[in-house]
Amino acid sequence: MQNIDYKKFLQVLQETKGIHNSLNEILKYDFIYHSNKIEGSTFTTEALQLLFEKNIVKGTHKLDDVQETVNSFYTFDMVIDTLDKKLTLDMIKEWHGSLMYRTSLYDMGLAGIFKKYQNKILGADFETASPLEVEDKLNILINNFNSLEKVTIEDIARFHLEFEVIHPFQDGNGRIGRFIYLKQLLDNRLELKYMNGESADKYKSALGVASKDDIKSLVQYIEDQKDFIVENKNMF
Repeated sequence: MQNIDYKKFLQVLQETKGIHNSLNEILKYDFIYHSNKIEGSTFTTEALQLLFEKNIVKGTHKLDDVQETVNSFYTFDMVIDTLDKKLTLDMIKEWHGSLMYRTSLYDMGLAGIFKKYQNKILGADFETASPLEVEDKLNILINNFNSLEKVTIEDIARFHLEFEVIHPFQDGNGRIGRFIYLKQLLDNRLELKYMNGESADKYKSALGVASKDDIKSLVQYIEDQKDFIVENKNMF
């Protein structure tokens, strides 16, 4: 990224938390809009603003979608607050608990809790981890990632794929996986290219054909996205 002061970007991102029309808010709305749209949410960016700023629900939405969307704003703040801290299992569970607060999963007592029964197959080729395997597999995945000396976009894409294959929670795995992905990009000062809700099918297809040993399809999808930092360099 030529002529981009990443240190300044992160400083402004963190210092403008809670400020209207700031760099922090622009990223928050954009990231949540695209991440939620991938999961089938019909909230527009304008509707997100109405929901968060005025507590007004515009359009027809499932109750859980409304609650998870509201929760996403608080979870985003939690993620940004952990920048440059090593990713931990407790962080992931805390974010999931935040994301699922007051949803049907929360009412069942499963917010922030690893799945208690087997999930269905993810895509055509991947069977998710059994409930008894989840914690061990996540610990191995996290420890391996944290041991890397220099993290590349290939490493982050591989982590994202493996996290989604493990599918640790009963619900919310996609959103949490993308929150982790956001933190990993920022922690490692990489281009801020994240999954785009308008190309959700391409993203899911890239995940479906990728493997731990061949992550090229997912990396290519990521590289094709716009860089938020470059697009908003006038904000810092």
